[in-house]
Amino acid sequence: MRRFSTLLLAFGIVASASVPATIGAAGSDDGSSIVEAGGPADPLVVVRSTGMGPLVAAAGRIGLVAREGILEATDRLGLLSRVVADLGSRNRAAVEVLDGANRLLAEQFHGAVEVRSAYQVIVEQLDESDRRRLEEATRTRRNTSAVVRVVNSTEWICPVVGVTRFTDTWGEPRSGGRTHEGVDIAAPSNTPVVAPVSGRVTYRWDSIGGRSFDLVADNGDYYFGTHLRRFGIEGRVTAGDNIGFVGSDGNADAYLLHLEYHPGGRDNPVNPYPLAYAHCDRSAD
Repeated sequence: MRRFSTLLLAFGIVASASVPATIGAAGSDDGSSIVEAGGPADPLVVVRSTGMGPLVAAAGRIGLVAREGILEATDRLGLLSRVVADLGSRNRAAVEVLDGANRLLAEQFHGAVEVRSAYQVIVEQLDESDRRRLEEATRTRRNTSAVVRVVNSTEWICPVVGVTRFTDTWGEPRSGGRTHEGVDIAAPSNTPVVAPVSGRVTYRWDSIGGRSFDLVADNGDYYFGTHLRRFGIEGRVTAGDNIGFVGSDGNADAYLLHLEYHPGGRDNPVNPYPLAYAHCDRSAD
């Protein structure tokens, strides 16, 4: 009997040694969890025994979301790669076009140099009278082009505000052996005079024109106006700014603005009558 008790005790010790150690109490109602210190390798047993089911499920969902994010990022990277490749091809095409334009410009430049050299050779072979006639013809064509440009401009403004009166008096004789190099735009005394184009205005006075303005346009053209009653804005002006008032100062015998137009700069007067005719409100009288 004693031997049987001894065997049972030994069997209990061995059995207890083969059972994993646990902490906590088993059961589903008291909220306790079993933590196995060296228990089964089956993950389901671990999950069930430790109460980590919700955590594992949440981790699984996070894994799915992460996988979807990785797939979407991969798609976007693919799209970005295609866009970059497309931009690269476009940049290469743009470089080729620019290179072609530069070559064409260089060819035109060299061609212009050759034409100018040939022209210079021809001019040098002309006598003085033929050279003067050629230069005058060139200047006339340039001036005609400038007048046509201003006549067709939608930005050029008549320098005298309101209804005006004027005729073509270009080239008529004037006192002192001079000829008329402008157009006389008549209007009531003190009528505002405005800048026909943007540029820079300065004022001066002399015995012939009295109060006068010089307007150098932004494109280099030169305008001269005289017989002013009063001055207006000086310095930088834009088209339409008030730069004076109609008067009869100097040797004028009526209230008017004597206007001159010099394409490309001073000492190159051309008939401004077409400019006034195209842009000014002319009286029917």
